[in-house]
Amino acid sequence: MTPERTGPTTAVATLSGAAFGAAAVLLGAGVVAADWPEGWAAVVCALVLTAIGVTVRAAGSRTEPAESPGTRAAGPRDAVPGDGPSIDKTTTTTPVAASRSRSSLVAAVVVWALAVLAGGIWAATSGGDEDERTGGGTAKGGPTASAKPTASASLDGRPAVAWTVPAVGQKYDTGVGSWGLGSTVVQGRIDGLFAYDAADGSVRWSVPAPTREALCGISPDIEEGIGLVAHGRHDKPCATLVAVRTSDGKVMWQRKLAGEGLVKGALAVGGTTAVTAEDGTVRARSTESGEQRWQRKAPKGCEPLALDADATRTLLVEQCGKGARLLALDTRTGAQRWTRDLPVESAATASVVSVSPAVVAVDEADARGTHAFLGFDDKGAPTVSVPLSGPEGVLSASGEVGDGRTVRPLVRDGLLITFAEHESMVPDRVVAYSLKDGRKAWTHDDEGQTMALAAEPDGRVAYLGSDASVTLLDPATGKTATVLKPDTAKLPGISIEPELLTVPGGHVVLNRINMQAEPAAFALR
Repeated sequence: MTPERTGPTTAVATLSGAAFGAAAVLLGAGVVAADWPEGWAAVVCALVLTAIGVTVRAAGSRTEPAESPGTRAAGPRDAVPGDGPSIDKTTTTTPVAASRSRSSLVAAVVVWALAVLAGGIWAATSGGDEDERTGGGTAKGGPTASAKPTASASLDGRPAVAWTVPAVGQKYDTGVGSWGLGSTVVQGRIDGLFAYDAADGSVRWSVPAPTREALCGISPDIEEGIGLVAHGRHDKPCATLVAVRTSDGKVMWQRKLAGEGLVKGALAVGGTTAVTAEDGTVRARSTESGEQRWQRKAPKGCEPLALDADATRTLLVEQCGKGARLLALDTRTGAQRWTRDLPVESAATASVVSVSPAVVAVDEADARGTHAFLGFDDKGAPTVSVPLSGPEGVLSASGEVGDGRTVRPLVRDGLLITFAEHESMVPDRVVAYSLKDGRKAWTHDDEGQTMALAAEPDGRVAYLGSDASVTLLDPATGKTATVLKPDTAKLPGISIEPELLTVPGGHVVLNRINMQAEPAAFALR
C-alpha cells in the first residue's frame, strides 16, 4: 500500500477546528449573550477556536500508531476474538506518522499566529465600538463613558457619585427645602440648616435647630446673601423666625411669633426685606436687623394662604369667606398696587409659583371649582389658565396644591414648565405651557419617573429620573440635549419628592423625606 498523504489530514484538522470555532461562537455569543460578534471580534473568536482544534489534532497525531509501508492493516475480517499478537503486524511509529504530526503542528502554529495578529488589529481599531453599542459615545449626543467613577468628572462625561450625606432622623421625617448657592448647597433638614461644599460634601457651616424643635419653614430663595428659616416644637405653632447669612451661617436675628405663628410656607425674602404671613398679619422686616418696616392686618373674614416676594413686589393670596383674591404689594413699603378676585367659591389651597410674571396655583374644595395655574399681567389682568388636570395628565404643583406630586415648577422665557402624571400614577412627563395663551408648547416623555426639576445656568431645563440620571432639555422645544447617567453599579437611594440643584461641574440631589434611610444628599459630578 502507498504511504498516506498528509495534506488531507491537515485540511481535516483545520476544517474541524473551524467548525468547532464557528459552533462555539454562534451558540455562546448568539444564543446565550444575545449579542452576535461582528467584524474583527468574530474573526478573532473563530481563529482562536480553530487554533485550539488544530492543536488538539496535532497533539493526537504525535501519539497515534501508524502502519509501516507495505504492511497490511488489520481490518474487521482479521480481528478474531482471542487471537494473540500476530508476528505479521507492527505498532512501530513510522516516518508517515511523524510527517503527519509535523504538518498538524505547523498548521496549529500558523493559525495561532493569525489569531494573535487579528487580535492586535481588533484592539487597535475597536476603541469606540463598545461605546456606540451601549449608548456611551457622543455620536448621538450622549455622554462619554468613563472607565472609573471619579469625583472630578465633568458634565461632558458620565457622572460619578462624588459624595453622600447619610440619612437623617427617623422614618418619614421631612425637611423644608433648600438653597443653591453656586459652590455651596444649603439643606433645611429636620435638625437644622446645613451648608455642604458642592465639591466634597463637607459641612461648611450649620445652624442646628434648638433641642426638641424642628425646622418648619424656609424661604424659597435668598437675596442679598440672606435667607429665612423657621422652627417650632412638636404639635405647636411654627413660631420662631430666623434670618441667616448664607456666606458663613451667621444668625442675623431671630423673632418669636405670636398667636398661631407662621402660616405654612408663607415666608420670603425680597431684596433686603423679609416678608412673612403670621397670625393673620403680613409683616415686613429688614433682613439685616429684623426691624419691622410695615405690616398689613388681614381684613375681617380674610386669612393669608400664600405669599412670595422679590425686591419690588410681594404677591399675597387671601381667602375671604368662600372667595379668594390675589394682591400685589410694594415689598419696600407695603402699599397695595392692585388686587384681583380669583375664580374661587369654596375653601382653597394656593401657592405662588412666580412673582414676576405673576403665576399662582389654586385648588378649590369644590370639585367643579378652579383647579389651575393662573397667570396675570403687571396690572393684575388675567392672562392664562392652565388646568391642573387635562389631556397631558395630572400636573404637579408646589406646596399642597392639587392631586399631583409636589414639585416647584419653573417659569422662564414665557413658559410654565412642570411634571405630569400621564401614563402612570407617578409623574412621567415634562410639559411646558405658554404664559401668553395657555397653550401647550411641548412635552417630553420619560420611560421612568420624573422626580425633580432644575434650571441650568446655560438656560436648559434639567430633570432628575428615578434611576438617578439627569436629563437636560432644550427649553424651547423640550428635546433631549444630554442624558447624564451615573457611572456606578450601585445607585444611591432617591426618596419621594427630592430636590435637584445645579452646581459647578455637576448636580446635587437632596432627599427631603426619609422613607427608607436614603442619603440626605448626594452629588453627581
